[in-house]
Amino acid sequence: MGYFLPHEGTNDIAWGLIAFESLAAYEAYRARLKSDAEARENFAMAEKMRLILREERTFLEVVDETFGVAAASRGGSD
Repeated sequence: MGYFLPHEGTNDIAWGLIAFESLAAYEAYRARLKSDAEARENFAMAEKMRLILREERTFLEVVDETFGVAAASRGGSD
C-alpha cells in the first residue's frame, strides 16, 4: 500500500495504491471495511470535512517480469 500526494503541478489529486492477489481478495477487503466501525467513522469524517471530492477506481495488472513479480507467482500463465 502506498499514498502519493502532489509535489508540483496539480495539487488537488492524491493517489492511494493498494495491491491484492485477486478481485475476490479486493471484494473481501471492501466488505471488511464496510463492517468495521473505525473505518466507517473515518470515512464519515472524510465526507464531513470534504477531504474526498471525487473517487475513482482503476484496476491494473502488473506487466510480467516487472515490479519484481514474475507471472507464475501471481497465478498468471505463459
